[in-house]
Amino acid sequence: MTENNVTTSNNEIPSVMRAAQQINYGNVRDVLKLDDNVSVPRELTSKQVLVRVYAASINPADCKLLYGDVSFAIRYSFPHIPGGDVAGVVVDVGSAVERVRIGDHVYGNLGTNGGGYAEYARAEESMLAIKPTNLTMEEAASIPLACETSYEALFQRCSSPVGKGTKLFICGGGSATGLFAIQLAKAVGAFVALTCSQRNLFLIEKLGYEIIRNKSEWINMDNQILVIDYKEKDFGEELQGNDYDIVCDCVGGQQNWISAQRILKRGGDFITFVGDDPNPVLSLTWIVHTAANLLNRKFWSVFGSERHKYFMHVHSQTPENLDDLRLNYFENGKVKPIIDKVYDWRKDGIEALYSAYERSRNRMAQGKLILKIADENSK
Repeated sequence: MTENNVTTSNNEIPSVMRAAQQINYGNVRDVLKLDDNVSVPRELTSKQVLVRVYAASINPADCKLLYGDVSFAIRYSFPHIPGGDVAGVVVDVGSAVERVRIGDHVYGNLGTNGGGYAEYARAEESMLAIKPTNLTMEEAASIPLACETSYEALFQRCSSPVGKGTKLFICGGGSATGLFAIQLAKAVGAFVALTCSQRNLFLIEKLGYEIIRNKSEWINMDNQILVIDYKEKDFGEELQGNDYDIVCDCVGGQQNWISAQRILKRGGDFITFVGDDPNPVLSLTWIVHTAANLLNRKFWSVFGSERHKYFMHVHSQTPENLDDLRLNYFENGKVKPIIDKVYDWRKDGIEALYSAYERSRNRMAQGKLILKIADENSK
């Protein structure tokens, strides 16, 4: 499948490209630079694909990788090209690639190996899928990590997939994963309540939902969402005994688990993307502490009186998930990306990346942060 019948011959692929170069772990202004003479990764295995990248996104996970917060477990040889989420056009394929072909417009996440902040990126075929035809490259690049994380949690990781009538509470509805989780859940008929700061309320309204502040006014209409400002109220106190099926924690913090137990039904699910520490720096001590907490909560999920199940979810991309998101959620308009800012390195150079990383690191983003690498109409 192709869009606009775009094709590229191997003779048109340059030998060098512009790419971000990470030279160490640390502050982005100290360890990241742009280089216009990086070799294009032309050598492909039988199942790899070469993509001309038009747009990429900057996620909190990208910040952790660059700043060295997870260097205890994930280490790079420098210089290294960072970047996971990408959208672009396939320009070369390995001999055994079956899912995509040259000229296809694709989107996906390159995983912790990165390579996305470059004019060309090499990826395993399994990391990519045809992008939604109704979205721009910038919009498509905003999807893979954040949206698929929420998709997996709600439809594959929980004890029972979210569906019509499911009572779902989201901690951090204004986060990128939270905004996607809201839309995915509402698309299948779930009742959704969430925490959100006053600063980010407009994001919920931007999606077209009516915000309800008082639970007595909530009549579960399709376009209504009950919102609790976490800076003013504890959702556990506000909704105690309301028997929610699932609490999805997008932002982390031990208090979310404590409060969730007050609103979950017996046997209900708590699923977190972050865990107790919203700003972890990976170390042996952190791993031991997290594992001990996880085992303790798993024990009480079996032997405790309420049997609340505790899940810690980590993204594990498949092209089939991206295909389902495209066909059943994005192309029919049920889910829409929310973009905060687009940074263009053609105009602003390395400052575009500095600003994007700093906005993400400081938790100022209100939607997704996008790096524009090439104009969508360029050949």
